[in-house]
Amino acid sequence: EVILTPIQRWFFEKNFANKHHWNQSVMLHAAKGFDPERVEKTLQALVDHHDALRMVYREENGDIVQAYKPISESKVSFEIVDLYGSDEDMLKNQIKILADRLQSSLDLQNGPLLKAEQYRTEAGDHLLIAVHHLVVDGVSWRILLEDFASGYVQAEKEENIVFPQKTNSFKDWAEELAAFSQSAHLLQQAAYWSQIDAEQVSPLPKDYETEQRIVKHTSSVLCELTEEDTKHLLTDVHQPYGTEINDILLSALGLTMKEWTDGAKIGINLEGHGREDIIPNVNISRTVGWFTAQYPVVLDMSEADASAVIKSVKENLRRIPDKGVGYGILRYVTEAEGTKGFTPEISFNYLGQFDSEVKTDFFEPSAFDMGRQVSEESEALYALSFSGMIRNGRFVLSCSYNEKEFERATVEEQMERFKENLLMLIRHCTEKEDKEFTPSDFSAEDLGMDEMGDIFDMLEENLK
Repeated sequence: EVILTPIQRWFFEKNFANKHHWNQSVMLHAAKGFDPERVEKTLQALVDHHDALRMVYREENGDIVQAYKPISESKVSFEIVDLYGSDEDMLKNQIKILADRLQSSLDLQNGPLLKAEQYRTEAGDHLLIAVHHLVVDGVSWRILLEDFASGYVQAEKEENIVFPQKTNSFKDWAEELAAFSQSAHLLQQAAYWSQIDAEQVSPLPKDYETEQRIVKHTSSVLCELTEEDTKHLLTDVHQPYGTEINDILLSALGLTMKEWTDGAKIGINLEGHGREDIIPNVNISRTVGWFTAQYPVVLDMSEADASAVIKSVKENLRRIPDKGVGYGILRYVTEAEGTKGFTPEISFNYLGQFDSEVKTDFFEPSAFDMGRQVSEESEALYALSFSGMIRNGRFVLSCSYNEKEFERATVEEQMERFKENLLMLIRHCTEKEDKEFTPSDFSAEDLGMDEMGDIFDMLEENLK
């Protein structure tokens, strides 16, 4: 048996309409085709090697028990479907139907929580791998795809499949978190999170009111930058203020929401990978599982000019203890007072650069639909859900919204504003020649922006 981690407790607390159908997946395309025998052998090696992929969940006396199935009982679920002779449109429809069926077939109680299907076509093969989100996250996918690529090559050479050495298990991590949940280091953070939970934020102006947000009523709007602007966003934008990409993206989002809501306090739910270095001698760099940390942040957008906004957002994000990992632990493991759940209406998640990770010498991302990763009847969590990534050398932002709450034109307008604000910040940073420091660039704790300005003024006087 394995203790549930904070994010897993959050999942079961939400009591989604269809808990079994809440997945993450990838679809790979190999122009020269996949050898089914090697695919199956490699997938089986993944399930044997990564313990979390053998997890099942049963209910006992109202509690959820998480446990591993032994390797001997964990045969990989893999099917091959021949789709030769179908034209492009027919192929699209057939794969969508098959993918939807696979996505909705996972079973938390009996497993397996990883299923795969290979669709064989004249223009190469498509391999769909779906895994329940309870046992996988973004970092886990990087590990799995790397291992799948190396395992397949080893199978091709008829070698035994050997993956890099394992790091600490998901079980180890869950146990260490339980111990950490009572530590002085963590308990000191409770006051910070209580304060965030008590903030009054600006509500979103909705077109309609709805009692329940359901996945089948969600739609999304995209915006993207040019390759040149994306290049700036990833490189020289960060020179003047020592920023990271999230500082700039959240500054643009904060400005957009401030203009729309006419309020200065913007509440946003953020996600971190949750694998922070908080527990000594525990290495989870190659551990597959769901480690995500979710936490609320309140951006104070009362500043007016670009420079002040960037510095304010940067400092706000740097003040978050341990990159937010403590919020979920305090709420679900320590059960500290005051962290009882402030859920903002907006979520934001920057997923990073996915171009290189799903592309190898023999496979790349498939252009076909992976099917519905989450049940249509499931509850949608946020009024607006923003998700950004770099795809084909361009920054792409997607905003999911509920059609029962917003007109499409309303969301399109906000996305257009976001893009304008982001381009304005990119321009401001690339044209700025001198570097400006903020308190978090120094080791003195609790240094305020005003105090730091005074110190720099004094230094300037002394140098004259």
